[in-house]
Amino acid sequence: MSANPYSPPKAALEAHAHGEYWRDGKNVMCRPGSTLPPRCVKCNEPALQPMKARKLYWHHSAWYLFVFVNIVIYVIVAMIVRRKAVVTYGICAKHRNRRWLFIAIGWGGVALGVLLILANAAVALILMLVAMLTGLFGSRLAYPTRITKEEVRLGGCGEAFLDSIELGAEAAVPAPRLGLGSCPNCHARLPMDAPACLKCKAVLSPGSVLTPIRG
Repeated sequence: MSANPYSPPKAALEAHAHGEYWRDGKNVMCRPGSTLPPRCVKCNEPALQPMKARKLYWHHSAWYLFVFVNIVIYVIVAMIVRRKAVVTYGICAKHRNRRWLFIAIGWGGVALGVLLILANAAVALILMLVAMLTGLFGSRLAYPTRITKEEVRLGGCGEAFLDSIELGAEAAVPAPRLGLGSCPNCHARLPMDAPACLKCKAVLSPGSVLTPIRG
């Protein structure tokens, strides 16, 4: 069944705490502990129930430089400086199965690399690295791109899900005030974007030229 183009956005039909979550460009912003709408964050289809409360971890990307020093040092530092938050969001059956598939690819590649390490260590290490990266990025759902005490910024959400989330107040830029002008017919003061003059009732077409009033 095709979607009704005249139906209101789903976000407008759902009750949620004011300011609990909102859209900011390609990201979903939410408060720590928030519960997002019961739809898949990838495709906006109904999410499997019950939705899971997911523990999210994030640290500034500069800390990854410790990987080039020593991987063990990086792990210790990351455990210390990372920030965490809990956000509840859902996925559909299709994207759950896709996630499991990539996890299986990752672990399968690592297991195959272990078996091949005696035959060709270089090839085995490359295989394990590729498998781990494929499993990690392929199975990733919504992920944190920043965590603070007040907000969690989530990336990786699909366009359909993003379109269903209301824009935040900071994203809604108010239209600039155009000031006052004078009616070309009776010279009465009126807003520059007024559709008609309140005094002489003249209808002002989009091509009408109003004289700006300064001060």
